[in-house]
Amino acid sequence: MTATYAPAVAGKTLVLSGINNQRFLEALGADINRTASAASETLNNIIEINELPKSLAWPYVKLYYAALFYAHTMLRIWGRSPSYFRTSELMSLRNVLTTYAVTPPYKIQTGQYLLTADMDASAVNMLTDNGGGGSHESVWRELHRALSDLQVAVAGSRYLAADRQSVGNQLTSFIALISKNGHNLSWPSQMRNDIQYRQAEGVWYPYQGKAKTSALQQEVAAVIGGQVGLSQVLSVSGGDLFQFRSACVAVVCFVRGVIADMSAVGGPKSFLRHGQRKFEDALPTKA
Repeated sequence: MTATYAPAVAGKTLVLSGINNQRFLEALGADINRTASAASETLNNIIEINELPKSLAWPYVKLYYAALFYAHTMLRIWGRSPSYFRTSELMSLRNVLTTYAVTPPYKIQTGQYLLTADMDASAVNMLTDNGGGGSHESVWRELHRALSDLQVAVAGSRYLAADRQSVGNQLTSFIALISKNGHNLSWPSQMRNDIQYRQAEGVWYPYQGKAKTSALQQEVAAVIGGQVGLSQVLSVSGGDLFQFRSACVAVVCFVRGVIADMSAVGGPKSFLRHGQRKFEDALPTKA
């Protein structure tokens, strides 16, 4: 953090006012490109090993991380950043607080925080995240909150009634899919933990079921190629593993769609040309 701001306290929020909007947006844009590129690279690493056709554990873990990185991307596009800071990274902030004789509403120490941008006020609001769990859980909770906010905004918008209904229904299905119908806001993280650390869901040797890595690889290729959209993966039935897969693919489709729209609006000068698009354009064309 640079010291080009003035701190103040509003309830439980630390408000950093007087930031340079241009510099802040440049940093945010760089972070959007970084996380989107990481997500795309992770997707492109989901491959089938001929000798292990049913080895789905690591492909599912990679699919999860692609979705997690894209969730980070989407939140940053919306000006929200769930961020883990070490105390050493917060020393500059501590020094500024001391200089301004501001007592923060919480301890400035290693932990999970939520930063939200207020560009109209040239400010960044900083809250400590006391929701429990780790950085993954924080991201999924914030994505759920952001999508719920979007749902309310759409319902109160001036769009045609039919369009409001259509978009609202998709958002309802999307939110339900990624949160186990609202029962677990960080459910994708729980599923990934079960697969990666508990060797659950029958995707490690000895394998259960008939699912093959080739099918997942083909689905991912279709997503990257734009042949699969959000609406196609929202209405799913089946067990937890299939819903987990659909939830991750839904997040990937949603955010890639937003990035594509932003790239089209920004044109050849869009900042996004330095991120995911540049990475994917550099990939060799598959026969």
